[in-house]
Amino acid sequence: MKMRSVSILALLLVALVSTTSFEARQAGIGGGGDGGCSCHGGMTDNTVITIDGLPETFNASEEYLFTLTITNDDVPVENSDQNGGFRMILQGGGVLESVPDIDGNTAQEMDGGLTHSMDINDRRTWDFKWTAPADDTAIADFLIYGNAVNGNGAADSDGSDQWNKLEVSVQGVNANPSAPSAAALTILMTVIGLALGLILIGCMWVFYTRNPDNFSIGNFWSYLKPWLTTTDHKQVGLLYFLYGFFFFLVGGLLALLFRIQLALPENDFLSQAEYNSFFTLHGTTMIFLAAMPMIAGFMNYILPLQIGAKDLAFPRINALGFWLIVAAAPLVFTGVWSGEGADITWVMYPPYSSLTGQTGGPNPGTIAFISGIALLGASSTLSGVNFVTTTFTMRAKGVGWMRMPLFTWSVLISVFMLYVSLPAFVIGVFFLLFDSTIGTTFFTAGGDPLLFQHLFWFFGHPEVYVVVVPAFGIVSEVLATSARRSIFGYRSMVYAMVGIGVVGFIVWGHHMLTSGMSPAWRAAFMITTMAVAIPTGVKVFNWLATLWGGSLVFKTHTLWSLGFLITFTLGGLSGMFFPVAGLDAQFHDGYFVVAHFHYVFIGGIVFALFSGVYYWFPKVVGRKMDETLGLWHFLIAFCSYNAAFWPMHAVGIMGMPRRTHTYAADSGFAELNMAISIFAIIFGLSQLILVWNIIRSIKKGEKVGKDPWGGWSLEWAVTSPPPTPSFAVEPRQYDANEGAEHHETKLESMLRAPFRAMSNLWNKEAKI
Repeated sequence: MKMRSVSILALLLVALVSTTSFEARQAGIGGGGDGGCSCHGGMTDNTVITIDGLPETFNASEEYLFTLTITNDDVPVENSDQNGGFRMILQGGGVLESVPDIDGNTAQEMDGGLTHSMDINDRRTWDFKWTAPADDTAIADFLIYGNAVNGNGAADSDGSDQWNKLEVSVQGVNANPSAPSAAALTILMTVIGLALGLILIGCMWVFYTRNPDNFSIGNFWSYLKPWLTTTDHKQVGLLYFLYGFFFFLVGGLLALLFRIQLALPENDFLSQAEYNSFFTLHGTTMIFLAAMPMIAGFMNYILPLQIGAKDLAFPRINALGFWLIVAAAPLVFTGVWSGEGADITWVMYPPYSSLTGQTGGPNPGTIAFISGIALLGASSTLSGVNFVTTTFTMRAKGVGWMRMPLFTWSVLISVFMLYVSLPAFVIGVFFLLFDSTIGTTFFTAGGDPLLFQHLFWFFGHPEVYVVVVPAFGIVSEVLATSARRSIFGYRSMVYAMVGIGVVGFIVWGHHMLTSGMSPAWRAAFMITTMAVAIPTGVKVFNWLATLWGGSLVFKTHTLWSLGFLITFTLGGLSGMFFPVAGLDAQFHDGYFVVAHFHYVFIGGIVFALFSGVYYWFPKVVGRKMDETLGLWHFLIAFCSYNAAFWPMHAVGIMGMPRRTHTYAADSGFAELNMAISIFAIIFGLSQLILVWNIIRSIKKGEKVGKDPWGGWSLEWAVTSPPPTPSFAVEPRQYDANEGAEHHETKLESMLRAPFRAMSNLWNKEAKI
């Protein structure tokens, strides 16, 4: 009884306290109504709130008169003293005032906002004056709760009182849009969502086809869980590659979106903020989330097999490195989903990267973006230590330093380049993050923004070689096998890659020839940049000599490597314009740079990766890919790629700037840009042939044995796919030419003579 009495008393007290909150608030709505006018019934679209008089963009300190109107035909007026009410909150700056009616009555200030008073509660229309902020880069946000009441002074007992909410944003004439428009963003989100869904369905389909009778979600999870917890270098390698290939498609989609924007002059498909945000994500995605993970996939899968190791030295650290990049991707992309994407390009130059927000600092998307980049740096560090340690300590018998496959050499050189360059970049990124969050001044007021450019390009230019050198290794393996002989000038190829690794660190300044560099330093960087052509030329001529002296077999992987030779050479030739300071001043920040970079990046990296996919696919799956589909993939992609990127040289020479979201109709760029966009779309769509070929070949491809191509390195000594562990007994590697029926021609003998002399001299010195 006692508990019952206490309960009843408590309910009475609650009812007593709540009584006033259930009444129509004639005297206005305070902070308690910031969640809506819930005391007046439910929120409904029947109540319509309109604003008349607010501009789309405002000028600094200008005054604007506007009218707030509430309509609802379903709520009759029963009392002329109570028709409607409102609460209006202004965020972002400026002064909001109520305009007196003919009787001098105004709205009242309450809890940081304006609301109706008892004197103006007899209507559903009110007038206001807004003085815009003095900062015309700001964005003013109006939050309005409007209520249509029937005037009976009671709660919503009969469903008569109904309210709604309205949010209005007015940006200054020089403000960046607060959020991207829906069209392009919807396309991006939809395609990414569909892709993720298709990946999940594909995994379930693969599992289902193995045993349809025992399929269930629980069994599927049992199948999926080992992939999420694996430390096996082969499975981690596949995860790396699939992750990178997915973001390769995402980055390509971003490129197609702004190629649609640039197809026509003065196009409005993308806003400037959208374009800048997508542009930033495209570069970052292609380099950090696509190219590097795909290459890491090859490194993880192939390197231990090539040197006869059972696994990598630190399997758990290797898996951790992968999951760090998985965690980094949402940080890089999060700003786009929130409407405040980073628009600082992949180079992240301060002070702009520290001043992108509306309050003088970076927006949340930029901070998240920079944090994601820092996390990617940690992932690369952890992954790299594995490859170095494994190569130094776990090589099988016969795998000496000068008998390692060139791909293994390329991985080792690439990782050392990464370790030398990455600290400068990571330090710069953290300093940039500190400037953006805790108010340090490393690169902002009192600091030196050019310092970040030096730190970035000390990493950024070697980073190109970090991903290109492994591509050299892939092409070397493919061409040697396709030519049915060992690579021409093996030692010189190793020395050339080492030379690229060394010279690559003293060339970064050519990116800054237009930043006020002294003539002496400009001359130094001009010479060192041109010097990169020497070891690169050695590699190209050695590849040609390998083809000249071999018996070439034209498979799909061969075609992609030959395509690599053509496009990478053209990209290298166009790159020799930039070390010349006078020409660099002309071409800098123009589309000629875009053309050069894509000829090196796509033609030099992506083509090599495609070659590696077709070459090592039988080793991974145990089946060949369809050669007919592979031929169509190569022909369409190669032709459309050149048709898309070669004209960029022309528009660059004509003066079209890079990083611009539109151009004038009379600029003369329209025809070439339309052609570029059309062929870029064809190139993007051609990658679907590769996707289909992979899916089809997993189930229906021709079964193969250990070595379908006639390779000589140790990965071809194990079954296809390899077991776990890869080698039950430590293997032994023999020379590539042992047992090969190949005789040198006089030309080959003459070409090899200098390198033989160097090799003999090297061996004599080594014995001494």
